[in-house]
Amino acid sequence: MAKKITEKITLWGIVQGVGFRPFVAKVADRFSMKGEVLNLGGLVEIQVTDTEKHITEFIKELKTNKPAPAEIVHIKREKIDYRDFDGFTIRKSGEGGQEAAMIPADLAVCPDCLREMYDKENRRYMHPFISCMVCGPRYTIIDKIPYDRDNTSMIDFPMCDQCEAEYTSLDDRRFHAQTISCHDCGPQMDFKLNGAENSTKGPLEKAAALIKEGRVIAFKSMGGYNLVANPFDEGEVSDLRIIKDREEKPFAIMFRSVEEIRKYCFMNDVEERLITSSARPILLLERKSIEELQDMQPRNYSELAKSRFVGAFLPSMGAQYIMLDYFGGPLIVTSANFSGMPIIRTEEEMFEFMKNQPLINEAFYNERKIRVTVDDSVVRVIDGQPQMIRRSKGYAPVPLYIEGAEGEIFAAGSQLKNSFCLSKGPFAYVSQYFGDMDTVETQEIYKHNVSRMADLFRIEPKQIVCDMHPLYFTTKFAEDYAKEHDIPLMKVQHHHAHVASVMAEHNVEGPVIGVSFDGTGYGTDGCIWGGEFLLCEGSRMQRAAHLKYVKMIGGDESMKEGWKSAVSYANAIDNGYLDNVGDEELTLDIRDIVDYARDNQIFEEENTDIALAAMEHDINTIKSSSMGRLFDAVSAMLGICSYNEYEGECAMLLEDAAAEAMRSPGYSDAADLALDFHMKVAEMIRTQCVRIWEDCGVKQVILTGGTFQNKILMEKTLELLRGDGFKVYYNVSVSPNDGGIALGQTYIAAMAALEKKGK
Repeated sequence: MAKKITEKITLWGIVQGVGFRPFVAKVADRFSMKGEVLNLGGLVEIQVTDTEKHITEFIKELKTNKPAPAEIVHIKREKIDYRDFDGFTIRKSGEGGQEAAMIPADLAVCPDCLREMYDKENRRYMHPFISCMVCGPRYTIIDKIPYDRDNTSMIDFPMCDQCEAEYTSLDDRRFHAQTISCHDCGPQMDFKLNGAENSTKGPLEKAAALIKEGRVIAFKSMGGYNLVANPFDEGEVSDLRIIKDREEKPFAIMFRSVEEIRKYCFMNDVEERLITSSARPILLLERKSIEELQDMQPRNYSELAKSRFVGAFLPSMGAQYIMLDYFGGPLIVTSANFSGMPIIRTEEEMFEFMKNQPLINEAFYNERKIRVTVDDSVVRVIDGQPQMIRRSKGYAPVPLYIEGAEGEIFAAGSQLKNSFCLSKGPFAYVSQYFGDMDTVETQEIYKHNVSRMADLFRIEPKQIVCDMHPLYFTTKFAEDYAKEHDIPLMKVQHHHAHVASVMAEHNVEGPVIGVSFDGTGYGTDGCIWGGEFLLCEGSRMQRAAHLKYVKMIGGDESMKEGWKSAVSYANAIDNGYLDNVGDEELTLDIRDIVDYARDNQIFEEENTDIALAAMEHDINTIKSSSMGRLFDAVSAMLGICSYNEYEGECAMLLEDAAAEAMRSPGYSDAADLALDFHMKVAEMIRTQCVRIWEDCGVKQVILTGGTFQNKILMEKTLELLRGDGFKVYYNVSVSPNDGGIALGQTYIAAMAALEKKGK
């Protein structure tokens, strides 16, 4: 007889608020399986005791016959200590048991609705807003919980007799589908001219025709207005960049189908499951070479050539499918706004925007009101599993779970790529993505959403936590909030919060080595940190090592100008930067890269003399340990990218060069040096983790921070650390960039409260 074991099965995906736990219990009953199932925020955890073969069959059944709204995009199995269960139980979410308030995330139109939409005999044939019980907008239209039609913006659309009959019929698949509608009673497509000629075409056919003619249009989607253009029309893309005031950053591209995506990009099974999930995230996929694409179909691929990755995604709404059908190819679909400003939500805002933007030809919209703007989520697959880059539509506001946390906490998040977090007990509600908090408009939307989410989830914070940086808007907001509500305020170091976000996600127990690399964060010594090795446990942090400080030209503009970082590093090396380095100060020998820059006169046109004079006389200088600025410096020295037109551009293009060297060694001296630099950074991480392990006995490592969005660096570092026996953790459900900071702040505040109680 086969030996029985106990396994912990963790499922990642859309598994909240969709009846998943009862489904698991029913399957377990059918399989006579003993164990338990528990919601853990964005995850479901199952523990079962049986034979390995029987557990495998059980998991296969979960995947094959899951509830229609659910999406399982990753499953992790691990053996744990044997447990003898009496039966199979559904555990409450949270030990003492406060159930999380659940607001469903927005769900893409489902296959059944799409089949109906294309069925000429169906009364919803070509209905742009077709939906049912398992698909359609949720969070973006809700006013209050519970999620009922009267509590959403669908209240403006009284049901016709046929829809009401379906809505009230227990046997109908639209039974209690809150977004139910049809041609007679639902939202209708409409359009507003911006100087274009009228036509007899229907709105969506007309939208496609305008794009074919080389014009940019505005289009109302689930979470806000988008601008839409043909990615292969250079003039149209140029117009779009003028409208957005966005010179270089690649645009995301919406494809009609998985088959169409495969013509342009490489995609494995995990990536396919992710991109077709009901969250419909933008997925970063490695594209085929421009030569391959030209062989497939000659056209202008300059937009795709901007990066080796394409931000690819599939439609979320019937209206988008219909427009793509009329157009006959993929489309750029990007947020309607100036770069750095909030996405436009209302018709009034959109029409005002159009007055000042004559290059937007026409707006296509409907009267269903969007209650809250939500950008598309951005995800990638790393190390064989999904990782959030931007957590928003399709995922927010599904809570994450912090084991043992108590009370109600508001975490303000960071200044860049902001999300905030409101928590109630172990449930941490990380907000949608807001972007950078530099404009008054974004700040106002942030403040409104803090109040809105607190009301929705009935949270009254008793603790506030924020970043240490004294000049952040989020710091000032948290200070004012704490003072106004007379509640305590905690300030948390930026890189500590990065590490804590991973500890929260994975419930990491015991001390960890936190490798936290990014562009900038305010240090406890008043310097700029960003290349940090931290020892963390609970709420506590100790700085174990860091990149040696470099004197750099300060100010926000120098973050954009990578050549200034390059001059700063070259100057530091000339002045003994590589000398007298101790165990806690780390350097990378990049003299070969400095020599390359000088031999090739890379900075011939830059004001290097002025920059050097400023550093010599300490005019507007800072001390920085930033790994992100080092990546900028190397990119600039190699002549790859000297200016960050968007955050991280220099580092991204440096990674692209390294990838070229991996594909074709000897491709160029600059590419080979770029790859060698990546390997040096990974080896430095390994060496330092081994040293800390030998000194402190810590064998758990966390990799986090925006620098670890670099796939080459991440995967090489994982390979080296695992080869030395380290257990390595990284962000999955929140981003390794500053979008994950709020979760880390929440975790530290929660752990500090527990430690104070002696728990």
